[in-house]
Amino acid sequence: MNPLSTEGSKEIPLENLTLEQLSYIGKQLEQEIASYSSYYTSLKVALNKFLDNKEYVKDLTTAKDKDILVPITSSLYVPGKCGDISNVMVEIGTNYFVETKLDNAEKFCERKLVMIKASMEKIDEILKTKSNHMNALNHNIIMKQNEAKK
Repeated sequence: MNPLSTEGSKEIPLENLTLEQLSYIGKQLEQEIASYSSYYTSLKVALNKFLDNKEYVKDLTTAKDKDILVPITSSLYVPGKCGDISNVMVEIGTNYFVETKLDNAEKFCERKLVMIKASMEKIDEILKTKSNHMNALNHNIIMKQNEAKK
C-alpha cells in the first residue's frame, strides 16, 4: 500500500483510487510543488541579499572618509564621501527603515539569515515529501494504465 497523506489529514490508499482521481491529485501536487519551489527561490534571493548586506556592513567599518558612489536610482549614481558610519539605516520591512548602530545592523542581518535558512530547510523537507508523494502517485498511475490495457 502506498498511502498519500499530508499533515493533519487521513491517509488515502492510492490503489483504491481511479485513474481520474490519481490524475486530479497529481495536478494538485504539481501545483503545490511549483508553489513551494517558487517560495524557496524567493527565500534564496532574500538569503543572498542578507549575505551581501552583512558583508557591506563589515566593509563600512573601514569606509570612513572614503569616496563612494551613492545610488540615486537603480542606474544613476553620484559621487560621495562616507561620513559618520557609526549609525546606518536598516530596512526592517517593506520600505520601513530604522536607524541603528553598525554592530546592531550586522546582528540584524545575522538574525535574518538564521530565519531564512530555517525556512529554507522546512521548505526543502516539504518539497522532498511532495516529490515522494508524486513518485508514488506516478507509480500508481502507471500500474492503473497497465491494468487497463489488459
